[in-house]
Amino acid sequence: MYSIAYEFETEQDMQLVADQLWNKHGITGEFEMYQSPNGKFRLQIYSEKQVKESVLEKLPGKAVQVKGNYGVPAPKEVPSEDN
Repeated sequence: MYSIAYEFETEQDMQLVADQLWNKHGITGEFEMYQSPNGKFRLQIYSEKQVKESVLEKLPGKAVQVKGNYGVPAPKEVPSEDN
């Protein structure tokens, strides 16, 4: 998967870009949309295929760092009752 993220001033701008990527450019995968603590709207895209640089350059909004998503922590070893 490929991960990219953009920040927008309004929820409508964020939704328009998500719709454009999905419908016009055929980008599939997971789209996560939420309002960040700074009041801006963030679109995180976990795409099944790489998004062309020419498409990314035309997107309104500000490209931002993708938040870390490293899965769940490994379980801690539980002492055996046999000891």
